[in-house]
Amino acid sequence: ELLSSISDDIDDPSTPAGQAAEWILNGDPAMPDPCRDPDAVVGRFALTTFYYSTGGEQWRNNDGWLTEAPACDWFGVGCDGDNIVELNMERNDLSGELPPELTALEEMRDFKMFRNSLEGTLFTEIGEMENLRTLDLEQNRFTGTIPTEVLNIPDLQFLRGSFNEFSGTIPDDIGQLTGLKELWFAETNLEGTIPASIGDCEEMESILLYETNVEGELPPEMFASDQLAWVDLSETNVEGELPSTFYEATGLRKFVMNSTDISGTLSEELGNLENLEQLWIRKTNLEGPIPNSVGDLTNLEILLLDENQMTGTIPSTIGNNDNLIFIDVSNNEIEGSIPSELFDVSSLEIIYIGNNTLTGPIPENYYEPDNLRELWIDGNLLTGTVPDVPSGKFEQLEELILNKNLLTGEVPSSLCDLRDDADGKIVSLHADCAQPPSPPQIACACCTKCTTAAGEEDP
Repeated sequence: ELLSSISDDIDDPSTPAGQAAEWILNGDPAMPDPCRDPDAVVGRFALTTFYYSTGGEQWRNNDGWLTEAPACDWFGVGCDGDNIVELNMERNDLSGELPPELTALEEMRDFKMFRNSLEGTLFTEIGEMENLRTLDLEQNRFTGTIPTEVLNIPDLQFLRGSFNEFSGTIPDDIGQLTGLKELWFAETNLEGTIPASIGDCEEMESILLYETNVEGELPPEMFASDQLAWVDLSETNVEGELPSTFYEATGLRKFVMNSTDISGTLSEELGNLENLEQLWIRKTNLEGPIPNSVGDLTNLEILLLDENQMTGTIPSTIGNNDNLIFIDVSNNEIEGSIPSELFDVSSLEIIYIGNNTLTGPIPENYYEPDNLRELWIDGNLLTGTVPDVPSGKFEQLEELILNKNLLTGEVPSSLCDLRDDADGKIVSLHADCAQPPSPPQIACACCTKCTTAAGEEDP
């Protein structure tokens, strides 16, 4: 009677619940008394049903399972006193489907199934697990929609379903989960728009929906949480301008919006995002200048704005970004000279500013960042000669791409000495040293690739 109150399948030996009932009644060496300790019987039955439903015999680790050991000692099971509060089966070669009998584990807080081969749909009874804080189903083969019953879990904090085949939309009333901190459904088949009610998730820390079919404009409400630190909507159908509330999300550390239809310009209010460490808005319809206030982002490490329609100049304030490691503003319509302040940033390792309409000379201090590994300034209208490099500089440089410009003269021998077959690490050194014409636009005795300013390679 106790087991039949949990499952309708206990009399069917072909089902996981039927197999579990048989083991509880006739095979469990612990033989807990259902009258004296009904919770132990219920817990062992629910877990054993889970074992049979997910191929327990083939798990990577099934230590303790289906033995006389207390359920709290079975691998992956965590308890608070006698209550089962955690089931952690990450990377454990599970297959099959999740059984609804798991809802009998009423005190369950953390349910972690990351990186297995589970399939099927998520049972709607999940909403009965009212004490859940973590529901991690990432990297499996789940299908179907996110059941709206999930919204009945009042204390849910971490909802992770990325790398599955989930479809449908984000529930309109997602805001009912006011304590939700993580909403992760990247690389799924989710579609539709981001509900405005997401703004009611006051504790939200991260929203990861990249490589989905999510569409429409970003609701202003999605930036309401003071805790929001990470947003990634790359390779979605999101469109329109960034809402003004984006610039009020001062807790943001990483914002990624690559390969979307985001448009409009970046506001000077960008400088308000004082904690921002990474800004990735690549391959979009973004236009207008890089805000001068970018220099106020003193924690910025990665700035990727390439392959947009941006104009204006590279602001000299970029020299204030003392923690900047990687900047890519290539393949835009940026003009003006290269600010020397860019090379005052000693932390820089990668600089891509090619394929714009930059003019003027290469700054004399271009060798200053001690850790610079890649400098691409090709495809511009730069003039003058290539500056000499003092001893002890460019020691980490691997790639220097200068071609498709209007540079003249000769690549200095101090650069040739830094080739990987000499005393340095440079493996790629490109310049407009192709012949014809003769003499070439720029002479180079050590370049790994010679082109003309039009991009034609040396025959």
